[in-house]
This record gives sequence, structure tokens and C-alpha cells, in this order.
Amino acid sequence: MAIYSNNFDKIYSKLLDELEVTNYEVSKFTHIDQGYLSSLRNGHKNNPSPEILVKIGLALAHYGNKVKMKHIEELFNAAGRSLYKHRE
Repeated sequence: MAIYSNNFDKIYSKLLDELEVTNYEVSKFTHIDQGYLSSLRNGHKNNPSPEILVKIGLALAHYGNKVKMKHIEELFNAAGRSLYKHRE
């Protein structure tokens, strides 16, 4: 069963709201174009690269004083990625 849930926009938006972080802050910290981040948030773009996910996760951790590992894992899972190496 795949972990890709095809709802990155909903998860990303929920985390921004819950952690009280703005797209502007994420853009400022990561140097990712604010327009691209808005497209991710509103669902016009999806499936960000692992590098983008790491940058967004770091920005959330930097600005969001309530961020927990589960938030970052949820973000990765929403994009079909995992923080952990899969064991066979």
C-alpha cells in the first residue's frame, strides 16, 4: 500500500495554520518562490521534491514553536515520501 495520499495542499495548509507560520516566512527562510509555495498550498502544484520538503520542514521547525516530528512526517507522507528508510 502506497503512503501517497494526494492531499499535500490540505496537509500543508493545515500545518501552516496550526503552527502559525506564513508562506512568506517559509519563502524567506527557504528561498523558495512564494508563488510556488502558494501553488502548493492551493493545490495547483503537488508532489514537491524531497529537497523542497526538507526546506519546508526546516522552515516550519524554525518559525513554528509548536512543531513536532509528527508534523514533518505528515508533510512528507502527504507528498508520497517517508522520513524513514523502508525495511524489506
